[in-house]
Amino acid sequence: MTREWTGVSLENVRLEVAEIAGLAFRPDPSVALPERVEVYRILDGRGEPLPCTPTEHERWELAAVACLGRLSRALEDFCRAHGGTMIEIDLVTGRGIRYGIGRPRRWPGWERRAVERSARAQQVLALEVARAVEDYRPVRAEVALRVAEERAARRAAMEAEQRATRHRRTVLDELARRRVWQHRSAGPGEPVLVRRVDLSGVGAGTEPGLGGAVAAAFDNSMMVDQESVSARELADALNVVARRAEGPVDIRWDERARAGTEAECLAREVRLTFLEWWQDLAGPRWRPGPHGPVPIFVPPGQRASAPRPSFGGTGMGGTGGFTGGHSYGGFGGY
Repeated sequence: MTREWTGVSLENVRLEVAEIAGLAFRPDPSVALPERVEVYRILDGRGEPLPCTPTEHERWELAAVACLGRLSRALEDFCRAHGGTMIEIDLVTGRGIRYGIGRPRRWPGWERRAVERSARAQQVLALEVARAVEDYRPVRAEVALRVAEERAARRAAMEAEQRATRHRRTVLDELARRRVWQHRSAGPGEPVLVRRVDLSGVGAGTEPGLGGAVAAAFDNSMMVDQESVSARELADALNVVARRAEGPVDIRWDERARAGTEAECLAREVRLTFLEWWQDLAGPRWRPGPHGPVPIFVPPGQRASAPRPSFGGTGMGGTGGFTGGHSYGGFGGY
């Protein structure tokens, strides 16, 4: 049967026997009256999430309601045994009405009779509470086991997510430090070409299509005198280009660099697109373009004059953020 998600709450139901009996109550040391009873309530939208079938949901809640109803009636009888006349207790809803019980009249022997009557009432109540708790025990144990299993599963999932986040951060940091990137532009209005020097050249092969055209343009250009930079430094440089631009910036990425970066991440069990990898470096103000990521253009009149923010820190257990419009951090929540 298909499971659904519901809410479970362990409620400590106070019996309040002394308050119910009022001035007529005489504690009997030989009777063990529990101060409270624990009951699992199965109510949608309340408590911690718990998977169960519709049949389990109904059976668990009906068992809790039956136990609380039985305790309610036992407490009403307990009140009447102490001289109460106006009493209504509903432990299921937590509501009730009762009037205080006055002090017994001081006729000869009144204290002895009050002690005996209270003792009998306590014995009856203790027996009824024990029966109600015992009848509910199997369901309580079943729900408690399911709660423990679900908590263990959530804890294991959280620990696995933390490990994956730390691993992801380590892989992305390693890739970001490698000085294998170059970029160039022929002049204003011309596209910015971006490549990885370790994936260019004749030996690397050139794929057909847009990526191949960019690769050919790079391989035919003389950039031997240009120093290679890290991905972090590349992000800084391209963000500066985007902020100074008077119009949309055309950035053309070598397809081999994009595919190679994704493949390197995948080989280390980090699954993400090149755009996601680049946004983690350069910030969120980048969108998909026909030749790879391009910055979102903001007209000069609409640009904020405040210092640019840093995209800060790792999501979990990684390196801190870098100022300057980008950060190799903040990819938490994986």
